[in-house]
Amino acid sequence: MKALLWLCFTLSGAAALALELLWVRSASLVAGATASTAATVLASYLAGLGLGAAFARRDTAHPVRRYGALELAAAGLALASYGVFAASVSEPGQRILEAGGWIARTLVVSLAVLPATIALGATLPTLASALTIPSDVGSRGGLLYALNTLGGVGGIAAMGFGLPSAIGVRASYLTAAAASALAGSLAFWLGDAELPARSATTGPPSAFRLRAAAFVAGALAIGLEVLWIRLFAQVLHNSVYSFAAVSLVILLAIAVGAALGATLLRRHPPPRVAAGAFLSAGLATVCGVWSFVYWTDGLGYFGMRTGLPEYVVRIVLLAAATAGPAALASSAVLPALWAACGDPESVSRPIGEITGANLFGGVFGALVTAFLAIPLFGVRSVFLLAAIAYVALADAAIGSGIAPRALCYLSLFAIAALDPLRAPLTHLAPGETLRALVEGASGIVTVVEAGDDLQLRLDNYYVLGGSAAERGERRQGLIPLLLHPAPRRVAFIGVATGISASAAPALGVADATLVEVVPEVAAMAAAYYGRWNGGVLEEGGARLLIDDGRRYLTASNRRFDVVVSDLFIPWHAGAGSLYTREMYAAVSRHLEPGGIFCQWLPLYQLTREEFDLIARTFLSTFRSVSVWRNDFYPDRPVVGLVGSSDSPAIDLESSGRRIEALPGWARDSLLSSPRSLAMLYLGNLSLAPDVVGRGALNTDDRPRIEFLAPRLTRMSAEGDKDWFTGETLEGFAEELAARSSGMDRTLPTSAAVSDARRAGAALYRFALAARRGDRAAAERFEGDVTRLVPEVVANGEAAAPVEALADVRRTLGDLRSEQARLRRQLEEMEDRLADHSRGATR
Repeated sequence: MKALLWLCFTLSGAAALALELLWVRSASLVAGATASTAATVLASYLAGLGLGAAFARRDTAHPVRRYGALELAAAGLALASYGVFAASVSEPGQRILEAGGWIARTLVVSLAVLPATIALGATLPTLASALTIPSDVGSRGGLLYALNTLGGVGGIAAMGFGLPSAIGVRASYLTAAAASALAGSLAFWLGDAELPARSATTGPPSAFRLRAAAFVAGALAIGLEVLWIRLFAQVLHNSVYSFAAVSLVILLAIAVGAALGATLLRRHPPPRVAAGAFLSAGLATVCGVWSFVYWTDGLGYFGMRTGLPEYVVRIVLLAAATAGPAALASSAVLPALWAACGDPESVSRPIGEITGANLFGGVFGALVTAFLAIPLFGVRSVFLLAAIAYVALADAAIGSGIAPRALCYLSLFAIAALDPLRAPLTHLAPGETLRALVEGASGIVTVVEAGDDLQLRLDNYYVLGGSAAERGERRQGLIPLLLHPAPRRVAFIGVATGISASAAPALGVADATLVEVVPEVAAMAAAYYGRWNGGVLEEGGARLLIDDGRRYLTASNRRFDVVVSDLFIPWHAGAGSLYTREMYAAVSRHLEPGGIFCQWLPLYQLTREEFDLIARTFLSTFRSVSVWRNDFYPDRPVVGLVGSSDSPAIDLESSGRRIEALPGWARDSLLSSPRSLAMLYLGNLSLAPDVVGRGALNTDDRPRIEFLAPRLTRMSAEGDKDWFTGETLEGFAEELAARSSGMDRTLPTSAAVSDARRAGAALYRFALAARRGDRAAAERFEGDVTRLVPEVVANGEAAAPVEALADVRRTLGDLRSEQARLRRQLEEMEDRLADHSRGATR
């Protein structure tokens, strides 16, 4: 019977951690995919577990039955939480929450999470009283805690590696609830028959010193988890898989550490075990930082080489070598504190009180670390403070004794010698200069000078934009505004440098709303990019909102003539919901009659399968969908899906007059005349939907894109990934143009417009030929472009106008840089293989 109860608690751990990831996903749709939303879920989760543990500190005569009731209650409340989130994410729900502001959204998220977690938190003290005797509360309780955490590893793996995409979010909730219900049903079936009779007792509260130690230990452990997630974000591509891999390792380390602590308590007194755990955690913290620096080659990009399985294994190994040791050491503390309570009559009381204090400390650590410590002191300083705090706890736990105290002092000297403040926080390529850096709750934002380019970056490698791409970025705002006959009210989802949004003042649009989710990004854009963004973020310019773009649109009662969605990497954490059918439906409801929505897509970060999935989802919402180029880069192309409920006919003459009225700072050789706009048109996708095939859509319930995108990312032996670029894009453009041209009335049907569209196709072929070094073909296509659109070519740069229009020089420069980087990686790999080979032959 007891063996089955241990199995039940493993299932309970899987359900609890699976629910945590599901709640983060659901809450981001209600309150926005922001740092504050994630913190609210984590704080509510830990607070609920802590309250449950504290409520269950009183022993009961029927612990197994109470445990079964708690698991069944948790299952039912988990399903209820899905209902709360589903009601809150609807447009009426969002309108109600908008009236209450962030307080209402926080309360709703907490209301959804707290009830189930209170029930789950009460399970550990309750079941421990059935499986453990008071004299063995530390060792047996520690093993029970380890097994529960090990079950949590399974929950994280299931939800983090694709179950919501495979069966749906709703079915995933049902699965997690079913695991908890199964555990509860088994417990009821087993009953308390084989257990010795227990009286309902409670002793005096545990010593304040022990509860305080548990509180501080919890704050440090969760605070360090926040720090490690932030540090890993500086080198990973931050997909759902990378987050799950890091979390999985930390949980596994906690399980092993709890089991180790339980084992040590059989041979050593609790104060010694706790002191050793604290001291080891302090030293492991600073050693982990430098180990991270070493294994990432100074915070170099930790990219995918051959595919997802290899990538996840490398992340797991990196996390095990860096974050794992401190997590393992600190998790041995809790069993030692349970044992130190020494209640001769109760098991539930020490576990409930100490665990509750520990979890409440976790709430404090999560919130203070993310929103106070990191912005004020920075990641490296907080690592240092955490290590020192661990040594202070070890000193308090040791008590008297010259040798133990000396060991603590030596540890402090070691921490000072390994000062994390000396560790790098950014990775700069040769020739790059750091101009500005700010650490916030959402990430680390930097401004980096790279030659003639001033780049804005989030978390080291997520380049949000730069001055060198000024024309291309502004074009992402100009094109959709020029496609509308007379835009008066526009919205930009995603600000970055603000250059795209500068199209609004350039075209005389006075009512522009800019929505940016990371406040530090908006601040940097205003401070460093005013020269290029037309001062759109200065006082008196556009209306800036720091918010999640999707949440804002769903809750707002405003309507827009044009909505522009910036380039978002689909697999980046929190971005997948911007590509769902529900997001597109929200935009559609907030468009004025004749309004348009433009979704820009970075094809150099998408495969054809991902593009087709997004395009099908887009087509399911908008009656008319057309496809437009933003540029003619062969290896870094950007295209826009433009959707409308009508079938708009573009007035090129009206667009041409507005192009002529552009101020000098917004002039663009690729948008110099009406026909230059026609060159960017690829075709009407709503007239040829079969081009993207028939298949699944990306929805909130089936978030396929964020799980699909990282899995499809591949790199060949030559260092190339199967992005939707180059000849593959050319083939798609030709097919779309051929299949939609017969009934397409998006552009005027004239010989001049047809010539412009043929010139656009020729210009892209020119770029392809120039990239592969085919000079004869490049010259032939250059002649075609010059013949078909002479006025557009004349507006290009005087020295090589066609080349300027295609921006081949920059494309080739980017290609050479990428090839050089890959060559260095291959050489390093060959050196490592040679070293390994020499070592094997010794």
